[in-house]
Amino acid sequence: MKIPGKIMIQYAQMNACGEWQLDREIGRGAYGVVYIAANGKGERAAVKVCRREEGGEERYARELRGAKLYSAIPPQEGLVRIKELAEEPWGFYAVMDLADDEFGRWASGVTTYRPKTLASVIEGEKALPLGECVKLGISLAKGLAALQRHHLLHRDIKPGNVVYVGSRPVLTDPGLIVEEDKAASLVGTPGYVPPENCTAAVGDIYSLGLTLKAASFGRRVEDLDKGPSLEADTGARYFPAWWRILNKATDEDHDRRYQSARALLRDLDVLRSRMALESANRSCLAKFIISLAFFFVVVLITSRIRPHLSIIFDYIIKCWAALLPT
Repeated sequence: MKIPGKIMIQYAQMNACGEWQLDREIGRGAYGVVYIAANGKGERAAVKVCRREEGGEERYARELRGAKLYSAIPPQEGLVRIKELAEEPWGFYAVMDLADDEFGRWASGVTTYRPKTLASVIEGEKALPLGECVKLGISLAKGLAALQRHHLLHRDIKPGNVVYVGSRPVLTDPGLIVEEDKAASLVGTPGYVPPENCTAAVGDIYSLGLTLKAASFGRRVEDLDKGPSLEADTGARYFPAWWRILNKATDEDHDRRYQSARALLRDLDVLRSRMALESANRSCLAKFIISLAFFFVVVLITSRIRPHLSIIFDYIIKCWAALLPT
């Protein structure tokens, strides 16, 4: 998006929002600029700044309404937390949890900071292991379920809008959030928008399913038809079951998709339980084999020293007696 020079100058001149001192820009979306910031207590946060004149009054009102709807939701796994939302004569700002540094370089200062997003993870590490994918899906489905409990649509779920805070994945960028009964406009990111557009809860399910497919294949959404990358965990025993869940989430026919995040979450929980049970069974089997081997070793050793047991026992008694106080 091209931003007029006047607005760019105004952004450059801004150095504080309330108690938060803005350090430098770390992101720029369709509407607004995100800064890394710190307060007098030394706490760091991400501050999104949105100006009225940047995109017109209608877009500003939509962005502000989405932020207000989102900030009213109690803290929830899978959703980034808005710590503060404030309106000013020039617009509004939202203070949010700061994403982890992509390369963990805080020691070198904020000048090298880059937020860790699912998009950057996919680009850097390619495909995620199946177990990590399932955990990712469960966390994001929980966040989406919280939005749906409040009858809200996110409308822009994609890897770039999933950040890691304290190593946990969360949905962010609530600017397009709207009540489900008011979702009439055509918005979202090309490639993640469902065929019927993002006007109902099943649209967010579709976008989340594609996001998880991208993480599983280690591909951008436009490259999913190329198949999995070499690192993809497609050989895992439960990968077919995982892929069936994602295929249902991304069905072109919205009536055949999961109709809610709760329904998707139930299947993901079942899959995680099956994987955990198999892992526990393997662990028990390994412990049994080790115990059995230890037993045979003990039997072998004792069979060889049995003729000398009485001598060894007498020696131990004498040593013990020598240690006792007289």
